[in-house]
Amino acid sequence: MTTVRIRQLAAGCLALGLLAASWHGLVPAQAARLRAAAPAIELPPDPGDAGRATLAGIDSNANGVRDDLERHIARHFGDSEKVLRAVANAVIATQHGILADDADESAAAQAMLVHAGDCMGAIAAELAPYGDALWRLRPLIDDTPERKQAMAAHMARVLRMDVAVTEQRRWDEHCDARVDEVEAWRR
Repeated sequence: MTTVRIRQLAAGCLALGLLAASWHGLVPAQAARLRAAAPAIELPPDPGDAGRATLAGIDSNANGVRDDLERHIARHFGDSEKVLRAVANAVIATQHGILADDADESAAAQAMLVHAGDCMGAIAAELAPYGDALWRLRPLIDDTPERKQAMAAHMARVLRMDVAVTEQRRWDEHCDARVDEVEAWRR
């Protein structure tokens, strides 16, 4: 376990971008096999244009993940509960950043993203086949001019922060929960 400073962590810890960049194109054939083996699960309806009408989008089942992103995750990330939870947590944390209105909310969102990244790091080998899907997921998160602007404002606030976090690259009981429901991860 190491402690890291995260003054510019916003630029370096956007978990989806980093993981996707490091695994991009690693094993596309294996990823295709894993996608084909994914079980059918009940997906929320496609929100269409209504899903892009607000920053929050539509989360019809209130699981913390916008319906458009949940549909993408279900279609492209196989059936491993750990993989699905880790990716969903990174998306939830990033969405909290988009919705953040002030420095405190941005700090909480960034802390959630760091912890989500720790969980993703703990299962890096399981996530590796999904590098292409991670790469494609990132632009879906801030897919409107308003979301891009909100994300830029969040990132600007995070860049002004000087926060210390403890890096813990292990999968524990916290990784099994929604990142925004683990109180310790909001700090």
